[in-house]
Amino acid sequence: MKIAILGWGSLIWSPTTLQYNKEIGWDKEGPKLPIEFSRISQDGRLTLVLDKNADNVQTFFTTSSYQKLDEAVLNLAERERCSTRKIGYYEKISGEFNPHDFLYKENIKEWMNSKDFDAAIWTNLGKKFKDEIGFSHNAENVIKYLENLPEKVKNTAEEYIRKTPGNIKTPIRQVIIDRLKWTEVQLKP
Repeated sequence: MKIAILGWGSLIWSPTTLQYNKEIGWDKEGPKLPIEFSRISQDGRLTLVLDKNADNVQTFFTTSSYQKLDEAVLNLAERERCSTRKIGYYEKISGEFNPHDFLYKENIKEWMNSKDFDAAIWTNLGKKFKDEIGFSHNAENVIKYLENLPEKVKNTAEEYIRKTPGNIKTPIRQVIIDRLKWTEVQLKP
């Protein structure tokens, strides 16, 4: 089984334990999905996640070194330090999605129809902004959040945003660039 790994954030520039075809690397022609800086991670960074209120952006993909779906899912979960329940997948032959009620099935199916993959996996963490700080997720509250972070956390948050590939153009990212001048650092995925 040939398995695609979809990515849009630190997975691309910091794959750590992720097992994938390093000779080919990351391709910037992944499916278009609604991605935004909508999650506050455990270390305080503002990170990219699927967000039903976001605009579709072009994601990245690579090929898993694993040929069994459960092994590829486990590898991605280990890299993301989350449970396998937080890893989404689509298996082409059976048509099975995890989660079953995944909102962007058509985006994945359409993309898979043009690719030579049997399955795709992705990190499926939810929005976690208001839950963390008690304020609605919008550009003004994001800027306030980032401006008021302790220096060490702010540096980590800035690094994440700057290292996010330039084709991940979101409205909140543009506000961060305009207001905080956190422009992209050119990295080769």
